[in-house]
Amino acid sequence: MKGKLESIRALYITVGVVSLVIGLILMSINLYGVAQPIRKPGLGVLDQGQLRFVPNKVWSYKQSMEAINDLGTISGRYQLAEKANEVVNRSLVHVDWNRVDPKSYRQLIPIWENYFLWAIGHFSGLPQFERYHYADYRRNIRRGIGICGDASTILSSVMDRYGIPNRIVSFQGHVIVEYQDENGQDYLLDPDFGVSLGASLSDLLRNPEGFKQPYVKAGYSVAEIDYLFEAYKKEGYSIYEDTYHFMTQRYIFENVSYGMKWLLPGFLVVLPVAGYLFYKRNAWRKIEI
Repeated sequence: MKGKLESIRALYITVGVVSLVIGLILMSINLYGVAQPIRKPGLGVLDQGQLRFVPNKVWSYKQSMEAINDLGTISGRYQLAEKANEVVNRSLVHVDWNRVDPKSYRQLIPIWENYFLWAIGHFSGLPQFERYHYADYRRNIRRGIGICGDASTILSSVMDRYGIPNRIVSFQGHVIVEYQDENGQDYLLDPDFGVSLGASLSDLLRNPEGFKQPYVKAGYSVAEIDYLFEAYKKEGYSIYEDTYHFMTQRYIFENVSYGMKWLLPGFLVVLPVAGYLFYKRNAWRKIEI
């Protein structure tokens, strides 16, 4: 009987030590990650050959968030939404998503940023995690890269923040946002290109060719515009009420994982410590008796 109790005690000690070590390792990874930039160094400046659109200036995360916070000083949905479209466009660098190095551009989420997302991206073989699109607009801006879907979810989230009714419109090849002003008028915005179409989705569907001028005015090439409008002309599109609706499962998992990456190591550290203190307390009681 005594030997069996000793074996159980040894097992508890082993489990406790392993739990403590793993917890401390994970906590150390998290603490290291706090000081690491999720944005690729030199983004948009030293790597222009990897970009679809070369920006005049790359905004920092701080600049972007200050600009988003300043939107609250604008009165009127139309003015706020139009300005938000500009801010989002300047906050992301449009990379050639499927060709850039996923590690350098942090598409494969680093282990020090979120070890759950890193593990799935590294071992699962799931493309959506190997080149990950963030659901949280602040994380998207912090990383600083994106394509049309990323820009649209950011814009939609920003408009949600300021109470502007909007929806994400996903064509076969491009994603934009439609919002509604105080008068019930709908307008389309393309944050990826930084263009305001000045009309509703129904207007665009009725006559796609009539909406090339805003893109021409923004300085895009004829070839780029023609390629884009092939998406507008294709039959079929999807409507999403917000970012949550656009990427529900990823939205939930991402937010849970960012909380759990701190809770798990905390639990793994506290559990053996609490067990040890409980054991010592009972041991002292036996001595006193």
